[in-house]
Amino acid sequence: MSGTFRFIHVADLHLGSFLNINGKPQEKLQELCKGAVYDGFERICLRAISLKVDFILICGDVYDSHLRSVRGNKIFIDQCAHLGQKNISVYVIYGNHDVMNGDEELFALPPSLHIISSEKTEVFEVYKEDKVIAKIIGKSYKHRSEKEKSYENYLLDNDVFNIAMLHTALEGDNKNYIPCTLNELKAVPNIDYWALGHIHKQSIINDTKPIIAFPGIPQGRDMGEQGVGGVYFVEVNKKEVVHMEFLPISTVVYKKVEITIEDDKKIQNYSDLLLVINDELSSLSYEFPEISIGVKSSNVELLDDFRGYIIRLVIRGKTDMHNKITNMTEDDYKQFLENINEEISSQKYFIWVDSIIFRTSMVQNFEELKLQNSIFNDLEEVIGLYTTDSEFKNELVKNWGSIWKKQIFTENIEADKFDFDEETISDIISQARELLIEKLTEVLEIM
Repeated sequence: MSGTFRFIHVADLHLGSFLNINGKPQEKLQELCKGAVYDGFERICLRAISLKVDFILICGDVYDSHLRSVRGNKIFIDQCAHLGQKNISVYVIYGNHDVMNGDEELFALPPSLHIISSEKTEVFEVYKEDKVIAKIIGKSYKHRSEKEKSYENYLLDNDVFNIAMLHTALEGDNKNYIPCTLNELKAVPNIDYWALGHIHKQSIINDTKPIIAFPGIPQGRDMGEQGVGGVYFVEVNKKEVVHMEFLPISTVVYKKVEITIEDDKKIQNYSDLLLVINDELSSLSYEFPEISIGVKSSNVELLDDFRGYIIRLVIRGKTDMHNKITNMTEDDYKQFLENINEEISSQKYFIWVDSIIFRTSMVQNFEELKLQNSIFNDLEEVIGLYTTDSEFKNELVKNWGSIWKKQIFTENIEADKFDFDEETISDIISQARELLIEKLTEVLEIM
């Protein structure tokens, strides 16, 4: 079809990082976790070749650090050189993790690899059959924190399909990662596709012109990056996106699995609990995220390299085992995890339980407790205020203070704070409620 071209939109490769896994997995699984991020990029390149794309966009954080590892840099350069042999060009902007302070590359760049400057906005013209089919505009990060609204200088004519590359948090009040809003990006004239990076969860922010999308991280590396990671495959005819599809890339998927102990499940001992957990995990199946715009493509195979899940278990519900669970020692906890992983080791793909969070409570009839003592009515009223009233909830979170993530950069300390989402807040309040009920029943000697 005349005027048709294809590209893959990638971001946040984080070459040089590895998958976090707890416990003592087999050596084969450890090696898989060490190489999964590199393998992910190689699979992206294989997909690009099989789909006969014209170019690849990589929108920041190619590496996990501005100090490139020899292995990461060599794999990246070699893969880009191989793509060049297939007439596939690669266009890159660097982000906050791999800031561009001069010549950082350890190996010579192939002609097919274009690193966009951090000193000024750059425009590249993409040719096909001696005609310009697209223009690509962008700017790399020069510092870990970028406050400049570089997109305001993304000025292009409207003669071909225009792609803007940007590494941003897409938050107007975030001063660290190019502050901007959805409306501000939409207001930039003549942009047909905004190729974004930085947010590690895939999403199509705007599905009409201009398309605005985050592909997310291709391979998650911890429980904060759950779900199937991948890239976007985009097909364009002249000035229109005629097809856009999410291609799964990750071979290892982090996943939280919640198990609620129902009334009909009589859990008397750890053997009973192991059976319930094994039944739940045995029913896990691969979840393919079907995200597309335009006509559904039939030539893109599903991920056939999927290897398995790293699981965080959350056990909820009322059980007579609650006291035994809360009194588990660290050694007991580790042994129980080992027992679980031994039970589920025969799956067609691996399932590794990385951690367990117990959110159980005693078998108590709260309505009966309220009849026995009015303090439980007061407790219900207070808990209700903090779960339904936004003012009370905000004050509660404020009083918790600030919790920081592992790696703190003093010039960017606000961005390194742990963010309390609604699920986390609700979970903490629920835990506090159950603990108060338990302690009150002990003090009041209620049976």
